[in-house]
Amino acid sequence: MGSESVKADDPMLLNAVGFVRSDYHHYDKVPHRHGGRGWTAGSSEIELLPQHAAKLGGLDGYSHLIVVYWIHRAREWRMPKDHAKPPQVKLFATRMPKRPNPIGLSVVELVSFSREEGRLEVRGLDALDETPVLDIKPYIPYFDSYQEATVPDWLTEHIERFHEHHDHDH
Repeated sequence: MGSESVKADDPMLLNAVGFVRSDYHHYDKVPHRHGGRGWTAGSSEIELLPQHAAKLGGLDGYSHLIVVYWIHRAREWRMPKDHAKPPQVKLFATRMPKRPNPIGLSVVELVSFSREEGRLEVRGLDALDETPVLDIKPYIPYFDSYQEATVPDWLTEHIERFHEHHDHDH
């Protein structure tokens, strides 16, 4: 039995386990939360393919999930005019959707789910309608939360300006 290693230019096969069903059809229309946690206060559904519906067993009791998805319309995204990213801050220091592999990841609140229908209702998913979902994992605070985590000053300042700007708009 030989071992095979993956090379940088080897294609990788990913298959969707389901799709996002949302009222959001364009990046500019996703309402971002102005306080609290999560990308958005809006809710959306994840509709699993029939062969994956039964895999929802055991989700009872989890309040949050990690959703991994393919940002299928990343090429359409444009940097917002009011984005104040310093010039030295490059792609891997951001959460911008245009990436070498347009993979998105969101921690979402699990509102409800149905194994029979293969559907989940979630809150906080920053993904457009018809976005392919690659995986769903339970959020486990013991492993997924780091109280000592920090962010750079430029990001804190950007978030404060964003909230201040949008709070005045409403």
